[in-house]
Amino acid sequence: MKKTLFLVFSACIVVFSIISICTAPIINGVLKEASQESWKTLNCKKAEDDYKNSKTDALKKAKNKCNREKAMYGLEYSSLILDITLGFICTVLGLLHYFDVAKPIEKITGIIGLSTGVITFVLTLVYICYSGYIFTNQIPTTKYDNAYTISSTSTNLFKLNKDGAIAKKDGNQFKCLYYKSNKDNSGLAKFSDLGNRALNYEKKRHYRENDSKYSTTKCAITTPTTLCSSVESIAVSTASVSNDCDYVYLDYYADGFGHKYLFDMWVTTIIFTCFICVCAIGLAIFGFLLFKSDGSGI
Repeated sequence: MKKTLFLVFSACIVVFSIISICTAPIINGVLKEASQESWKTLNCKKAEDDYKNSKTDALKKAKNKCNREKAMYGLEYSSLILDITLGFICTVLGLLHYFDVAKPIEKITGIIGLSTGVITFVLTLVYICYSGYIFTNQIPTTKYDNAYTISSTSTNLFKLNKDGAIAKKDGNQFKCLYYKSNKDNSGLAKFSDLGNRALNYEKKRHYRENDSKYSTTKCAITTPTTLCSSVESIAVSTASVSNDCDYVYLDYYADGFGHKYLFDMWVTTIIFTCFICVCAIGLAIFGFLLFKSDGSGI
């Protein structure tokens, strides 16, 4: 049983690693759809020097952001490549023991399995932590000005609800759904928001009619330059939309599903790398049991 489970966990690490490599956002280049600068060539040394020269909160955030992205880039390649390599070695050893042709090296195999499980678990877990943090907390842009606000040269995605609304009517004003003045860039979409249908192609919004609620002559605004970009709410009378609108919609219409594709690839990678961690624990346990085995094969 120990030999069988050793083989199963090893093979699962290989399979899940292959799937993760095929969906990894950086390895497959899909992250470039939302990022204007390659994380491979980020100059974090300059960001660190800028912070040392002028220790402002803005430069500290820029430095930390650069270090996170650079670390995720390296971890995605190193962890997944190492996972599939070590997993393949353990799978081969597991097959040999499964067919009882490698009894003399059973304890060595156990040590290799234990070591592989520990290394795979730790490295993959660190990658998941970096990837998960960036996915849920970072906005899909790499360009910031010195005040750590979005640069005017960046293409910004605002956070919308599933129908594309940016604000809701509240009495005699429209209150922003997501923007908070005490939280940096709270009104902007993060990577975890890219699966929202409002940020991808949607026929009913793309081909709206003049009397549609999505029309700029009714309940939609072209750019949230005042509403939900610099203030948390605005009077209905100054919102430049019809007074009978329950929501204010952003006049944003995507032509494709690039954001959804990136979202799906990233989520899939996080899920399967979590599976790798679980299998790594199993491999470490049964590697240890194989090392302690008396050779009976039970």
